[in-house]
Amino acid sequence: MSKNVFSAPLPAKERVHELDIIRGFALLGILFANMPYFASPEVYLTMTNVVWWTESWNVFAEFIIHFFASSKFFTMFSFLFGLGFIIFLQRAEQKAAKPQGLFIRRLVILLVIGIIHAFGIWYGDILVIYALTGFFLLLFYKSTPKTVLVWAFLLILIPVSFISLMAILIFMAGDLIPSDAESMAIGMQMLEQSITAYGSGNTADIFSQRAADYSFMFSNYVFMMPVILGMFLFGVYIAKTEKYKDIPSHIPFFKRVWKWSLAVGLPFNVMFVYSYFEQGAEVSVHMMTYFIGSAIGGPALCFFYMTSIILLMRKEKWIKLFNPLRAVGRTALSNYLLQSIIATSLFYNYGLGLYGEVGPLIWLVMAAVLFAGQIWVSNKWIKKYRFGPAEWIWRSLTYGKRQPFKM
Repeated sequence: MSKNVFSAPLPAKERVHELDIIRGFALLGILFANMPYFASPEVYLTMTNVVWWTESWNVFAEFIIHFFASSKFFTMFSFLFGLGFIIFLQRAEQKAAKPQGLFIRRLVILLVIGIIHAFGIWYGDILVIYALTGFFLLLFYKSTPKTVLVWAFLLILIPVSFISLMAILIFMAGDLIPSDAESMAIGMQMLEQSITAYGSGNTADIFSQRAADYSFMFSNYVFMMPVILGMFLFGVYIAKTEKYKDIPSHIPFFKRVWKWSLAVGLPFNVMFVYSYFEQGAEVSVHMMTYFIGSAIGGPALCFFYMTSIILLMRKEKWIKLFNPLRAVGRTALSNYLLQSIIATSLFYNYGLGLYGEVGPLIWLVMAAVLFAGQIWVSNKWIKKYRFGPAEWIWRSLTYGKRQPFKM
């Protein structure tokens, strides 16, 4: 029987419900972590050491966002992306003559979706960097699980070791390092431009500012690539060892990960959050410890969150609580894009124009309401359709054939 590129949707009985739930939970965390960037010039506020929100309730809400959400959920998505890479290729091998070519096409289409998202909707897009980093996964497709695991740790620890050395040197240099007045001036200019463009500008102003912001942010995203690839590879490791297939038989493994991820992640997360509130515009030890805390604390607590869900779902009451997230996870790409569309409509001038007008406490409330709506809509949607609309487009273009849409 000849192979072709058409692949049927994964039957419901073959889906790993825990993965769908974790993916849905990751979307909740992504939304909370992204709210400062939707609602304010967060990146430039940090760069210039400008403090907008001084009220105790807003400071506390900002602390909640950074302690529980920031750096924990893009890593979770990265892990799921790597795991999905192996699942996709394993299924494609049964249907396509060139499964790796099919994966490359899948990445190229994701890249196009990411570019549209980044320049047409919101500059905080992560899809472009996922697509670009995803090409490196092909180097590890035939690697042994042990090799993949070693590389996963190295990709996270080598940049951290380099930054740690820089932090030590900066600490020893003390006041010998001059402040970067030029960067401060650029940051202040970009901050003011953001407020004007998003808060009161027209569509052309917003489009121009979004392009400038993405160009600025892309260098940061590139710097994150080792961590993202490392998390991809942790997902590849779990897929290659098939620990996701028979979760009950691997409970001792997940318990060990749960304990170690909390033990490692918590202190580094404290470092991350403390450094966030203490770092200034100049190059400093706090800036370095912020990165170290993020690069280690984020992935570690990401594993803590995932294994917590897996362990809690051994009990019926928790299954009922988490089950509504399954539909959100099955339509993850559509929901991710929808979050950007709705949030920018709330904050940008072409919508309600709330950019810079409301603080972190209101962000939390808005995110909770928005996600509750996504849970409701997703569960209604999945009863009638096999995929979310973005997933359907992505899948149809990948396989070069219109995929079945309705149930």
